[in-house]
Amino acid sequence: DLPKSNVLQFLTEGGNLISARPSGTEPKIKFYISVNTHLDSPDNYYEKEKELKSLIQAIKKDLS
Repeated sequence: DLPKSNVLQFLTEGGNLISARPSGTEPKIKFYISVNTHLDSPDNYYEKEKELKSLIQAIKKDLS
């Protein structure tokens, strides 16, 4: 069994994870975004990194 935690997690259709939890020291909610993709080749690393950063920005925009 896992210990109790004050965290909500949402798994998107695309396999990304969004976690939300209250701050332990401030009256605010903290969000954590985890995205992933398949890297076909090391040559595509920077292209995939750019795509993932763009996805994170889109998720942040949706949350605001």
